Amino acid sequence: MKMSHTIAVTGTGVAAAAPDVAIVEIGIDVMAKSVSAARRAAATGMAAIIDSLRGNGLRDADMTTTSYAIHPEYDHRDGRRLRGYRVSNAVEARIADLDSVGEVLDAATVAGGDHVTVRGLRFSHSDDAALMAIARSAAWFDAERKAAQLAELAGVTLGGVVAMTEYRSHNGPAPMRAMAVEATAATPIETGERGATVTIDVEFAISTEAASES
Repeated sequence: MKMSHTIAVTGTGVAAAAPDVAIVEIGIDVMAKSVSAARRAAATGMAAIIDSLRGNGLRDADMTTTSYAIHPEYDHRDGRRLRGYRVSNAVEARIADLDSVGEVLDAATVAGGDHVTVRGLRFSHSDDAALMAIARSAAWFDAERKAAQLAELAGVTLGGVVAMTEYRSHNGPAPMRAMAVEATAATPIETGERGATVTIDVEFAISTEAASES
């Protein structure tokens, strides 16, 4: 009687490449007694930041507003007293020239003044699909090698794929490693590498009858 079974394995593939774009979220956070005062100050600061980014080679297509909010703030120590209004505005900027990231950030923060905020800096690869494809191929060959070895050890014949599931992930954002000590020094930025990991669960069919007949 012919009996069909399966071999289930997990394959993992990793690919890495130097990033080619930096993505920073920079903005303004202003507190004032009135909405109009806070809004004006935030608008002025944000315009200065955007002008600075443009002056350092960024196009309008490289900048996207990610948040804009106005809300009152209260002091609850002695009842509930209105302290003022907070206006925040942030833009995500994509910097293609990685050698200039520190200078671009320094110039933008100086332009934004004391109300400037930098909410995050990360590095990315413009062709993540290609990076993922390399990791996927490595994961497949890893799974295939494992299944072939297990079939040989068990004395069975490896068949085709019955089921397969893929899991993907990228490495976390690369952090700022250090900040400038002197106001005249550019902020040093470490780009590191952008990594992609693909893990696949693969189930191969096997046939014990084929192995016994050989």
